[in-house]
Amino acid sequence: MVGLTVSTMPQSAASIGVVSSSGSVQLSRPVGDSTVQIPVGRGVAVLPGDVIKTGMDGRVVIELDDRSRAIISANSTVEIGNTANSPRIIFNQIRGKTRIKIENLGGKPNPYRVTTPTTVIAVRCTIFDVFLRKGETSVFVIEGEVSFSRISMPDQEVILRPGEFTSVKSNNPPEPPAPFKKDKNDTFFSSLPGGGPGLNPFERPGDAPGRGRIPGEPEFGRENPSTNNPNPAAGSSRPQGRGRP
Repeated sequence: MVGLTVSTMPQSAASIGVVSSSGSVQLSRPVGDSTVQIPVGRGVAVLPGDVIKTGMDGRVVIELDDRSRAIISANSTVEIGNTANSPRIIFNQIRGKTRIKIENLGGKPNPYRVTTPTTVIAVRCTIFDVFLRKGETSVFVIEGEVSFSRISMPDQEVILRPGEFTSVKSNNPPEPPAPFKKDKNDTFFSSLPGGGPGLNPFERPGDAPGRGRIPGEPEFGRENPSTNNPNPAAGSSRPQGRGRP
C-alpha cells in the first residue's frame, strides 16, 4: 500500500467504525506478518492499516467520531489512514469511487485529507466525490471547498468550489476546474437498489435536520456499544466481485 502507517493497535483518538454495509465486502487487517479477514457489520471498529474492498454489489458507510462520513461504493478499495496524527488522513483510495462528507468542528473548519497513490485532497468542511480508475483521479465538489494536487507537484494545486471538478492524468498536474451537474454521481452512492438522480445518500426524508443520518444506520459507538470492538475475531467474508471501478 502507498504512504500510510500500518498499525494493528486501536487508535483511541481516531475512532472510525462501520455504520452500514451491503453486498460483497472484505475487511482485511494486518496482524504481524500476516493478514486476517474481519467480519463486516455495523458497529465494527476500523483501524489504521485496515483495507476495505467492495465487490460489484458492495457498499460500506464508515463514520468518524466527529460524525464525518464516507461512502465506499462498489468495486472500490481503500486503506484506512490515521486521523490521530497530522496530517489527518481518512484513507488512501487505491481504486474505485468514494463520497466523503466532512462535518465542521464546533463551527470551525475540520481539516482532513484523502489520498490516492498520486494525489492529495485537502478538505475542511465539505462533501466531495473521488473517482480513481486506470491511473486517473477525478474529484467532484458538491459542497464546501477542496484543495487538490499531485504528490509530486504540491505547488500546482487546484482549488475546487461547489459544482466544480478536475482530473489528474498520467504525470500531469490537475486540469483547470470545470462545471458538473450536482447530482451527476448520486446513483453510485445510493443505499437504494438502482439509485436515482437527485438522491443525496447522506440525507433521507425523516432525518434529523443537519444530521445527515440514514434511517436504520446507527452512529458508530453510540447505538451499538456492545459491538464496538476494535479487534473482533478473525473471520471470513464473501468473495469480492469483479467489475470495473
